[in-house]
Amino acid sequence: MKKALRKTINYLNQYIGHEILRTKPTHGDWSYTSGDDPLLLLGFTSNGCIRYQHTGFDARILGDEEYILPLHFTDRNWITYKKALRAKNNKLNKWKGKKIRRICPTPTVGSRSFMREPVTLISASKHHMLVMYHDYGLDGQTTLLGADYMNPEDWILAE
Repeated sequence: MKKALRKTINYLNQYIGHEILRTKPTHGDWSYTSGDDPLLLLGFTSNGCIRYQHTGFDARILGDEEYILPLHFTDRNWITYKKALRAKNNKLNKWKGKKIRRICPTPTVGSRSFMREPVTLISASKHHMLVMYHDYGLDGQTTLLGADYMNPEDWILAE
């Protein structure tokens, strides 16, 4: 195993036993960047791949089976779910507790979510944003949005 990979694994060891999320995509893959179902980090394989279990809704479907991510996911772009929920380092926090909506689609996948129906901003960290829905059927539910939604210029106050 290369020295750089060993250093990365040593850094990520602090997250073993915690629910984690990605802060950035890897090779254009945005998997595990939104927080609806973070991963539970179990450890690493002998060649450095991440061993994990699903949490939340995915765990109800897939059970407590152990899975392994490809090696390119073993990098420093992971944080704990708890840290992602903290309101810190984001201009959007000036609208905390208020209804906001997007004014343009997301840059990578062109998602038009939140452009018509506003959501309430609960908190925004550097890489994630926790919002509460007001749509019929989802009223009061929250979701943690990933880095693709984090540009403050893409949001306006809806009230």
